[in-house]
Amino acid sequence: MKIAIIGAQGVGKTTLAKQINEYYPDLKILPEAARLAKEAGYNIDHTATTETELWLIAKQIELERRDSKWVADRSCIDLLAYIEHLFPGEPSLTKLAIKALAPRFNKYDLVLYLPSGQFAIDDDGLRSTDTKFQQAIDWRIRDVLEKHKIPFVEIIGSPQERLVRVKKLIAFTK
Repeated sequence: MKIAIIGAQGVGKTTLAKQINEYYPDLKILPEAARLAKEAGYNIDHTATTETELWLIAKQIELERRDSKWVADRSCIDLLAYIEHLFPGEPSLTKLAIKALAPRFNKYDLVLYLPSGQFAIDDDGLRSTDTKFQQAIDWRIRDVLEKHKIPFVEIIGSPQERLVRVKKLIAFTK
């Protein structure tokens, strides 16, 4: 089973991924490509460059090709949304991203969308804490879901309520 948890920065994706992994240890947590990019010296979020995005596309695809059972707190869906938001004046990058990422959208067994506005954004020193940026990315993610007709389940509530809902979905999906 491949579970993609999607949403803007600071919506609780990593928290949910860890909860799922604790309950279903066979679902490994994929490393987050954006964190790996930061560790490799790339700028992310508002300051990302085309080079960063190309690196992220390749890394995300590589990560998602790993094991057959995983949960990811970022996916090709999020990545396309960030690219479309950050690089509206570079249609060649968007076209390349769609060509590389869109074929992966149907490889997810379950897509969990966490909307923004549920929690305050924790400042972890990596992600942007700008709520307007978060809302803009959230809108882009919903746009990608709609444009590419990606089936998803919106998950809201406290972290505990989210996990209860996800456990029911996983039981139904298996």
